Amino acid sequence: MTSRRRILSVVLVGTLALTACGGGNGGGSEEGASTGGVTGATGEINPDGTFRYIFVQNPSTMDPHRSGNAWDMIFFWLAYDQLIWKNEAGELEPMLATEWEFVDDGTALEMSLRDDVTFIDGEPFNAEAVKANLERAMTLEESAIKGSLARIESVEAPEEFKVRINLNGPGANLPSVLSERAGSMISPAAFDNPDLDQNPVGSGMAKLTEYIPGQVSRWERNEDYWDPEAAKAKNYEVYVQTASPTRVNMLSTGQGELTYLMPQDQESAQASGLNVAPSLSTTEFRWTFNSGEPPFDDPKVRHAVELAVDRQAIIDGVFFGAGYPIAQHLPPDHWAYNPDVTIENPDYGYDPERAKELLAEAGYEDGVEFEMLIPALDDHRAIAEAVIPMLAEVGLTAETRVVESPTTPVTFFSRQEGNAYIGASAPLLDPTNQYEQNLEGQFRNPWNNTSEEFQDAWERSLEGTTNEERLPGIHDMIAEEKDLRREVPVMLFTPPSAWTDNVVFPEGYTPAYTPHFRGVGVTD
Repeated sequence: MTSRRRILSVVLVGTLALTACGGGNGGGSEEGASTGGVTGATGEINPDGTFRYIFVQNPSTMDPHRSGNAWDMIFFWLAYDQLIWKNEAGELEPMLATEWEFVDDGTALEMSLRDDVTFIDGEPFNAEAVKANLERAMTLEESAIKGSLARIESVEAPEEFKVRINLNGPGANLPSVLSERAGSMISPAAFDNPDLDQNPVGSGMAKLTEYIPGQVSRWERNEDYWDPEAAKAKNYEVYVQTASPTRVNMLSTGQGELTYLMPQDQESAQASGLNVAPSLSTTEFRWTFNSGEPPFDDPKVRHAVELAVDRQAIIDGVFFGAGYPIAQHLPPDHWAYNPDVTIENPDYGYDPERAKELLAEAGYEDGVEFEMLIPALDDHRAIAEAVIPMLAEVGLTAETRVVESPTTPVTFFSRQEGNAYIGASAPLLDPTNQYEQNLEGQFRNPWNNTSEEFQDAWERSLEGTTNEERLPGIHDMIAEEKDLRREVPVMLFTPPSAWTDNVVFPEGYTPAYTPHFRGVGVTD
């Protein structure tokens, strides 16, 4: 039996075991993905109905500025408005900002704001509120997003509903950044609330009424919301359930309306009468390394991990084909994709013999042990089960520790526990935001591991006002990042979503791996 076949056999056996025990019983918009919408119920929406989504984790916090986990956007889209909205096709649309443009040769971004928005605590939304939010996100000691706003020199409020953001360099990615956590507007009067991490105070389409960590968050429609077409249900509930088979059962027994599944549970969902389709997804599984301590402070060891992992075996054996292998942090259909960085390149694809040579060159000819963190989710457990024997084949022995999924970034980057983990990145903003963690001073780079070549390319990736003008710098940035290998891509994951017959989706809507609920309702 060849090494590849032996590894694939282990992957398949591990997957069957995980499936048999329910996937393990331990504790938005997607840029670049094709859209066309799915078919939901066609009946009349019940304005007093309750829409229930079943997810796999809590929010890490309800404070967007402290959030190091982009999956928190599922909750933030209910509680908070963003300055800019990113639609299913990855296109930017007005939200709190009605229009925006770069002015003065790109040295500033000016935004006009809505004049009919009030925070749920009664405070007005205006330019001063935007200024206060951005300044807090840039200066708060615990801010997890200050690195994304490093291009901002200062913020001005020259008029009640006009903001001027002065830049200290090219900032073409800023509109995309302001469509996510950094653009989520908190009432300035709530900045110092001691319970803001569990009691959000925004201007969003729903208000939190109950939060039981690890179980459920309950929300009620904001009846004073500026967009009456957004909240089609009176109530929203987001349940936490880590096991995919249990999520199927919850939908089929009327305990929820929408969820995403592990691919092996798609047939059982369909057999239960549920609707199933691929999720809108640009979600990437990637290795993340502690590049400040042995053994992964040596780039040769990080490179060895990349070459030791048979990505296609994982996709076929673990995820039933729901994904495709990648060597960069962008999907192949993304406008900024670099066609020269693929797994067909021998420097990035599967080559266990070369991996062994690199370990020997790094001084680990007899192998090396390291601690691997595993976020406590069924898909993360499954991919971990698959890669561990692959690593062992080349001399990398993983000692594993399961950690809570929402706080994995805090555990790894803030507390600096563990040597490596495989995590799922949330949907893309601007392509530079997939790579900015390789700069100094970033939340995800406490070791400040970078290079002058990468920094120069990243700077050039922000120059210009069109995609075409930015593309040369972005392609150089992607290529330079491969020499750093702080985070190594494994695969794009496109799991199925499942929903019941009483869900009504707005036109063009496709359930995403990180979904929003604007315009989504129920018939009873």
